Amino acid sequence: MSSVSTKPPSNQKSSNKENPVASLIKELIDINTEIFELKETIVAKGVPYNTVNSLVEMSAVGKSDELVQMKKSALQTAQSQYGAGAIKSDEFQSSLTKLIEYEEDLAHLRKIARGRNMDPQATNLLTNVIRQNPGDKGEKVLNTIVEYALACDINVTGVSNMMPVKEEKPESVLPDIEIALSSQHGWHRFKPLLFDIAVGTALAFTALALLT
Repeated sequence: MSSVSTKPPSNQKSSNKENPVASLIKELIDINTEIFELKETIVAKGVPYNTVNSLVEMSAVGKSDELVQMKKSALQTAQSQYGAGAIKSDEFQSSLTKLIEYEEDLAHLRKIARGRNMDPQATNLLTNVIRQNPGDKGEKVLNTIVEYALACDINVTGVSNMMPVKEEKPESVLPDIEIALSSQHGWHRFKPLLFDIAVGTALAFTALALLT
């Protein structure tokens, strides 16, 4: 199994504002992209897509006898159809091994997601939408989904309550000082308002007295 770290690489500076959902989704996208590109390479060299998926699934459950026969059949079919351009046995085995490792990595990340109470269906949907729309990261598709949801009278007002992390405190101390001062002397901001209320109340009582 290849190592999958939920921490940013050592040669990159971690962002204090990065939240756990964004970092996990990014890792899911990266691995799914690797899987997609590797499968595309295998298919381009003569092995059908469904066969590749079946071989990976069979490897996961340990069906060794059936696995050997299916790999042999897939290589023969590729050779007959693509000749010299067909995938070679060593490359085929190496690619299948990588795909199995990637699937194990995905299972590991999904386990982490469940531990963070992330909905699997929503996570998979978001991962696929972002991966398939690298230009705008799925912005158009996701906004269209929200528009359709609103048209179907589906409540989406709880979105802001699902933020995974609290907002970080300002890095500069100056905003904190201003906040502290305003909280200490906050009543000064309400002096004009209190004065207006008092004057308004007095005028109201005077008017009522004159009318009676």
